[in-house]
Amino acid sequence: MPTRKDRSSTPSTRSQLPTRVFAPEYLAYLAERDEPETAAEADTAGPWHDEPHPEGFAVLREGESVARGHTPAAVFFRRELALLAAAGLPGTGRRLRFRLSPDPDAHGFPILFEGRQVGHMRYFDEDFLAVLNALDAVVTSPHALALLLDAIGGLALEHLETIAVARLAAAAG
Repeated sequence: MPTRKDRSSTPSTRSQLPTRVFAPEYLAYLAERDEPETAAEADTAGPWHDEPHPEGFAVLREGESVARGHTPAAVFFRRELALLAAAGLPGTGRRLRFRLSPDPDAHGFPILFEGRQVGHMRYFDEDFLAVLNALDAVVTSPHALALLLDAIGGLALEHLETIAVARLAAAAG
């Protein structure tokens, strides 16, 4: 909002930040409309975080907090499970990039990545494709991957480092 004669703005001197960005009337108007195709992805995209909860560890969107009255997407008794959920939630709403063709060819069922054939499977295994899509969602999100690394703990990270260094040495030599 312009505040000076030259129509420029000056930073607000208010000591309290606003708690709402959109007017309730505008949000009510939007609620009456059909959601766009991207709504599911936007609803789960996050980023997500974990925080202590009276029953364990809550999974919430960034900016949300149990202390401020937000309802967690999930609550787990163990923190590493909350971190896994926070890493995996963004993948649940996004469009699946891997699909299986229902029509087998001479090599099995074609595996499609964004409509392009990238491989084959012997059997039509949708569970495998679900895992592949979940892993794709995690490795394409640095935030989700960081949560996953935090969830696996120190001992697994030590083993990961040993394996990664050995693989690098094998590839180089």
